[in-house]
Amino acid sequence: MAKQMKMQRLLVLEMEPQVTIHRYYSRQAKYSGSADADLELCIKHCGGDVVRIELVNRLHGIQLQRKIRRLLLLVFLAIAYFAGVCGFGSRNLGMLQPRILYPLVTCVSVAVLMIRATLNLVQAERLFYSWDMALQTETVRSFGRESVLCIQRGHIQDIVLNEVIEDLDVKYMLILRTKGSQFKTRPIVPLFNSQSPSFECLQHLYRVLHGYWLNTAKDRSEQSYSKDKQYLVKS
Repeated sequence: MAKQMKMQRLLVLEMEPQVTIHRYYSRQAKYSGSADADLELCIKHCGGDVVRIELVNRLHGIQLQRKIRRLLLLVFLAIAYFAGVCGFGSRNLGMLQPRILYPLVTCVSVAVLMIRATLNLVQAERLFYSWDMALQTETVRSFGRESVLCIQRGHIQDIVLNEVIEDLDVKYMLILRTKGSQFKTRPIVPLFNSQSPSFECLQHLYRVLHGYWLNTAKDRSEQSYSKDKQYLVKS
């Protein structure tokens, strides 16, 4: 009876996902000399060939409040300026006057850029990988806006950590290379690129994903790809 209880406990432990949490710096936080890590990496090993990864921006709330305050400050200054111009100016002051038109266009342009930056602020990036299903990426932005991308298992060529030069600065990107029909539309898919994580974080992600990718046999990959190819030909 005791042995059966131990076996049941072991089975329950094996079925429960193993979760590991790590904290890393983004490149911006690293260059600015921030004392606290602004990214939290949560890896959930669900057993077999299934893994869930989530990279959370720990400072999203503070960054969102800061951007909203800047936008409100711009609106307040614009209202104060136009109220002063219209109050102390002539009554026949029209919209096409330079002191009305130029500041108005400038304020509207800056406000649009600030609103776009606020909406595009990333809260979390998620990835789900299953050999029997697919690889799915999900990006959560401000106010719950989500964008999802799913790639079938037979269209995944490899996962690589690539070095690129951008604005005279060397940065690393985690890239998924596709094949088949997916290659024609999206030959490469950047992974966890929106929050600009540091090289240490990308290296950790690469080891986890590449470990799951190498855990499957090569002939199994070719077999699944050929099945998907035959399905595309028939359809």
